[in-house]
Amino acid sequence: MRSLFASIALATSLVPAIAHEQRVGPRGGALVDAGTYHVELVTRDKAIEIFVSDAQDKPLPANGFKALAILAVSGKSVRVTLEPAPDGSKLIGAAAESLPARVKGAVQLTGADGKTSTGRIN
Repeated sequence: MRSLFASIALATSLVPAIAHEQRVGPRGGALVDAGTYHVELVTRDKAIEIFVSDAQDKPLPANGFKALAILAVSGKSVRVTLEPAPDGSKLIGAAAESLPARVKGAVQLTGADGKTSTGRIN
């Protein structure tokens, strides 16, 4: 009986760790929830791309959105403003220095309605 209780305790202690595991988007970037949107953040050297989709993972045009990426890089905070790409498929911006492929931080996404939501990147 003790082993049954120990097994249940162990299983329930793992649930929070599993629930907070970082998801990976279709382009290999960190996929996070930002309000009612899903945001995938992809970094390549100094470039940052953000792809926005709805709650059902349907891609949304970036036109009408703006974003601010606040990233922890080498122990300091890096802030990058992102605007829609010319083709409207994503939000783009550039950091002053090269970024690692996996970053930690947050993305503040502002929609055309002026509402801002935040997604945390672990």
